[in-house]
Amino acid sequence: MNYPISFRSLRLNGGLIAGLLITPAVFAAAPVAVVDPGPAADIPTLQSMRGLTPPDPSGTEGGRKVDLMGDFVLNRDAAIRLGKAMFWDQDFGSDGYTACASCHYHAGVDHRITNQLNPGAAHTNPNVASLFNKPFIAPNIPGDVPSYTTLSGGKGGPNYTMKKTDFPTHVLADPLDRNSAILYSTDDVMGSAGVFEASYVRPRQPRFDRCTQQMDPLYTVNKVSVRRTTGRNAPSVINAAFNVRNFWDGRANNVFNGFSPFGNRDPDAGIYVTTERNPVATKVRLALNDASAASQAVGPPGNGVEMSCGGRNFADIGRRMLDSLVLSHQRIATNDSMLSSMAVRRPTYRDMIKAAFHPRLWNATQPVSLGGVDYPQIEANFSLFFGLAIQMYEATLVSDQTPLDAYLAGNTQAMDAQQIEGMNLFTGKGKCVACHAGPELTNAATRLRLEPRERIERMVMADNLITLYDNGFYNTGVRPTEEDLAVGGSDPWGNPLSFTRQYNSILQGQNVPDPFDVDVCKFEAPLSPAIPCDATLKPNVNFRDSVDGAFKTPTLRNIALTGPYFHNGSRSTLKQVVEFYNRGGDRRGQDANNTTGFDHPSVNQHNMSNLDPDMTNLELTPSEIDALVRFMEVGLTDPRVAWEQAPFDHPSLTIAQGEVGDENSVVTRPVDAQSSTPRAKDQEIMLNAVGATGRRPTDGPLMPFVNDLR
Repeated sequence: MNYPISFRSLRLNGGLIAGLLITPAVFAAAPVAVVDPGPAADIPTLQSMRGLTPPDPSGTEGGRKVDLMGDFVLNRDAAIRLGKAMFWDQDFGSDGYTACASCHYHAGVDHRITNQLNPGAAHTNPNVASLFNKPFIAPNIPGDVPSYTTLSGGKGGPNYTMKKTDFPTHVLADPLDRNSAILYSTDDVMGSAGVFEASYVRPRQPRFDRCTQQMDPLYTVNKVSVRRTTGRNAPSVINAAFNVRNFWDGRANNVFNGFSPFGNRDPDAGIYVTTERNPVATKVRLALNDASAASQAVGPPGNGVEMSCGGRNFADIGRRMLDSLVLSHQRIATNDSMLSSMAVRRPTYRDMIKAAFHPRLWNATQPVSLGGVDYPQIEANFSLFFGLAIQMYEATLVSDQTPLDAYLAGNTQAMDAQQIEGMNLFTGKGKCVACHAGPELTNAATRLRLEPRERIERMVMADNLITLYDNGFYNTGVRPTEEDLAVGGSDPWGNPLSFTRQYNSILQGQNVPDPFDVDVCKFEAPLSPAIPCDATLKPNVNFRDSVDGAFKTPTLRNIALTGPYFHNGSRSTLKQVVEFYNRGGDRRGQDANNTTGFDHPSVNQHNMSNLDPDMTNLELTPSEIDALVRFMEVGLTDPRVAWEQAPFDHPSLTIAQGEVGDENSVVTRPVDAQSSTPRAKDQEIMLNAVGATGRRPTDGPLMPFVNDLR
């Protein structure tokens, strides 16, 4: 892939800038193949994604060099089929109802509108983190007002159904003045409904999870439990295999350890292998690079909010699922692009794993001990199989057939005049390309992988002070930093998630968990005016950083279909997002002292501002906003994604769209009627199985989030 501009010359911007409401006419017919005639159009800073594929992971195992196909996978197609089945199979949830796809079923994201609110659990103030609709004035946000209800006047909280008039969740008297009077504001987050609160009890019958139901007081309606929700909006899994790190805060490490999301950080991580000479499995450390999708995949299945009863480990999941038939409660289309052979006769997961992975990973003659419990090797390595298989499946989810891709390949008719105007605003006045560059339209992906020594940048921020930060992670002032530190947070062992803060430790002679190198000569703001640069120079220890409140820049591909927007789901339309950027964001105060600042004494950071320097008033006219919106709405949407054509087809899936009832009362499950911890009955929606040819014309294409609101 040829990049016409230097990565280090890109400036920051940081969030989503995208488009409006799509009517069915936008995708009125299923797409046909586009022929790209003539010479390539010369559009600097934008690159087509065609021909780009995520790299196969490689690294070390027990100190020796290994790679995906040579040392782990026997059959690529079998592994991809396994990954797709695992991703969509709702039996992986402790409740037999919740799949990875439950939060990523619509163009890779979650489009549910009921029981999706979280009170802002990532808040650094625990007294605020557990409060829906923040019933007081926040003393450190000038002009803030109490929010006893949602914007529409609704009660909000558990099992509330969001309305069109609940967005945006931050409203100003003057939409062009970020410091004008606040008419409404809430720190509540549009997350994703997961599972009921429960604790895992190892069952005698391994085909079913045994759990002790508990009551989370945050997620009850009239003392009846409802499903808990995540504290951030679900990012798209489409094109996610390109990301150097995954999750909004980057905690899904580039290095996959075969066990958890945290790469080299996890001291207990390891996999179990046999050799020709030794049929007894031994534990070894694994470090596979370019595998953040695998690291991300192994997080939710054991998470007590997302998919699991609390305390269930991956070996327990393996014990439950290995001899289960694939997608046993779901339908597979007979023309499914990957799973058609299973539409009638289903294999077991044990069969699929043995067909996909090398025997040394599952053929041990004796069990291994995990936490004092004996497991067969194939169960002990279940997290390895799960992570790598889903990584390989997600590597096929590449949306490279957008009108922009056709235009960049020379088809000048692929976009109309308004979309071309929007594209020019994207690369110019709108400053979007400053953060949303590269083929995936995010600085957190291929560009960063190809320039690994530029994972840390040094530049002048909005307050005119120099700082260092993690490339691809920016604070754009969506909410006050104290509400969510994002990449400024720490892992479970106290290590900073940020490369920048690890760099400071390196300068002090300390060891850090993430392997990386820094080239100070690539810094935008040089350490010295000397020309040429002196590569031996190093920043002063305890330099200023700007990582608190900085989130990973998401891809803008298919952005019209992936609302609600931002890490907190605070905007329902792409036009609302553009208006946010047009006024320079929502932070309060002056550039040198605003609500993106955070006093973080434990890491010696006392910033009055972390604001990205490109967060300024863009002065876009109404017609320019419309053009920019239209470019992203249509020009960045792959019709195969909208129509769920291969490789974006899928099995059927039953999803909980909140609970039967509303925010005031719910229907109790009959089986729980006499229980001390009654659970609400789910309101179900059914996704039909879709084959390689995509959705039926009578069903129409996938639609934007706002279309689901009333």
